[in-house]
Amino acid sequence: MEERVKPENKSATWEALRPQAEPSPLAGLSTLRHVKHRVRPGESVVRLFFRFGLNRQERELWLGSIQKHHPIKVLHPGQELDFYFERGEPTPDAAKGKETLKALEIEFNEDWILTWEKGSRGIVFSKREKPYDVELKAAGGTVESSLAEDGSRIGLQASIVSQLADIFSWEIDFHKDIRRGDTFKLVYEQKSRKGKENNSSFRVLAAELVNAGQKFFAIYFEKEKGKGGYYDLDGRSLARAFLRFPLEFTSISSQFSHSRLHPILKVDRPHNGVDFSAKRGTPVRAVAEGKILYAGWRKGGYGRMIEIQHDPVYTTRYAHLQGLARGIGRGVSVRKGQIIGYVGSTGRSTGAHLHFELYRDQIYVDPLNFEYPAEDRIEPRLRRVFDNAKQLFLTELAATPHS
Repeated sequence: MEERVKPENKSATWEALRPQAEPSPLAGLSTLRHVKHRVRPGESVVRLFFRFGLNRQERELWLGSIQKHHPIKVLHPGQELDFYFERGEPTPDAAKGKETLKALEIEFNEDWILTWEKGSRGIVFSKREKPYDVELKAAGGTVESSLAEDGSRIGLQASIVSQLADIFSWEIDFHKDIRRGDTFKLVYEQKSRKGKENNSSFRVLAAELVNAGQKFFAIYFEKEKGKGGYYDLDGRSLARAFLRFPLEFTSISSQFSHSRLHPILKVDRPHNGVDFSAKRGTPVRAVAEGKILYAGWRKGGYGRMIEIQHDPVYTTRYAHLQGLARGIGRGVSVRKGQIIGYVGSTGRSTGAHLHFELYRDQIYVDPLNFEYPAEDRIEPRLRRVFDNAKQLFLTELAATPHS
């Protein structure tokens, strides 16, 4: 199996895939004198204003705006500030003219940059995220044992493999259908900030999976900035309104049944859900957005349980939990995929597992065989943009080898 990183002489195709960094709001101030200052021990904004010659009126104006929008009590050694000065008209006493502070940028923390810019209507405040270094990578391989093990063997992070499984979860059952000889390819991005590469985040941008000779494709596409999803080559969403599974599990220990022998009570009774075996403490996720109806200890063998109303039609239950995630309680709204609790063995249970139930119109249904509603597809107005992105990704996938 093989992983490749695009070299420095990147192709036009690869460059077209690269996200563009958000420009600084001060990018157009190239005519100003720019001074970059790295804070020394004991320095403050006030001291720096004195150092750069701001008069009392200017200091009060700038400090007032800083205190109003984003008070900065302490500057830390090594913190960077960018000052932009505008030169005034020459006078008989000063041939070069007096400089005035036109803009100030402060590196507030590892994630944010704060900006103040002086204009005709006073000082305007804004903030933006610090730019990321984005590296685009491609990888491909052949399944020898499991997707997780073979992905790890070529250096793919566990989060990437997990994303791949989530993307195709409604097309393929990764616990039963993946077999030796299946192949996969993917294009993904690694986002990091200088000096913090160990805290990188990863996102799959395109993937090809061949399972038992059948090809499956996924293309990441944002209909609007920051709101994206995965689509097949025809523009149909690969997602459903619900996650297929509420956790990463090792096996299904008991399926939905109208009658089974209860392992503890030793009597035949309906099993109105699915039992997922997993290690104690494994995170449990809400399968769809909704509002929590109940969170706590429930009699009747459920132990610690969460019940979520997703809409007027669907309700889910998560039982035998070891504990609830922070902030989870009755009346709390949750997002699809949000961690709500952790696998345990509370209540009437023979070992660590999650008992998961799904109701449709207050009637139990089998979560594993229910046809969940699809989310959406690409609208005609976005079809050309999607097709262009799709073609770029397909070109890169085709150029990615696997063993």
